[in-house]
Amino acid sequence: MNQWDDIHSTSNKKASKRLVKKGFLRLKLMNLIVMLFSKGQAVNTQPRSLIVIAEILPKKVHKIEFAYELHLFNPPCEVASTDVPQLNKNEAMQIIKSVLTPEEQQIFGYFCYHCGNNNASEELFPIEFANKLIGANLACEVTDTAKLLKHLHISKVRKFLPPGTKSPRTKAELIDIVAPTVNNNDIIFPDEKKCLTLHPSVSHLGHTIHRQICIMYPDSEQEYV
Repeated sequence: MNQWDDIHSTSNKKASKRLVKKGFLRLKLMNLIVMLFSKGQAVNTQPRSLIVIAEILPKKVHKIEFAYELHLFNPPCEVASTDVPQLNKNEAMQIIKSVLTPEEQQIFGYFCYHCGNNNASEELFPIEFANKLIGANLACEVTDTAKLLKHLHISKVRKFLPPGTKSPRTKAELIDIVAPTVNNNDIIFPDEKKCLTLHPSVSHLGHTIHRQICIMYPDSEQEYV
């Protein structure tokens, strides 16, 4: 019997109902998500178990929130944080500690420092690490064309100029001209890196997460803010 079959047992279903009433189901689901991703399993391949969990959810729990927490969809970075269920500090740190290695935690902390509490920045990450952050809903891919173009060398951006169009002096002006006509699929970063920003569920915790990681690793080169 695996962890999904166990969900269907009568005793566990009753226990789950009690957890819902006590308000603990959300955290339990997040723990299960972390466990599944650490084992390389996909949550959305277990529809029967999802139905069982959905049946015990109280009506007040929004179905979009349920789908989001089980990674049935990953909202784009441009979605307002108020439209996505927000993690608190403890929930976010639990995921970070469970999913990321100590070295990756420090890299993520520095990333949070740059993004702040309003997603003021984006960064390029190696594809394996980027997918790890995306899978844990700690980060998401940037889809804003202008922001993506910022991370290309100006010579690469010039290639998107329409024939006969004179290149402006600054990179910012160049991006303003080409961005409306560029297909994001044509923007390729070195070594197939991905451009990420903080996920909407944790974007309000940028400085908080950074401070927590600084406390965990006081000898690192993290800066306190």
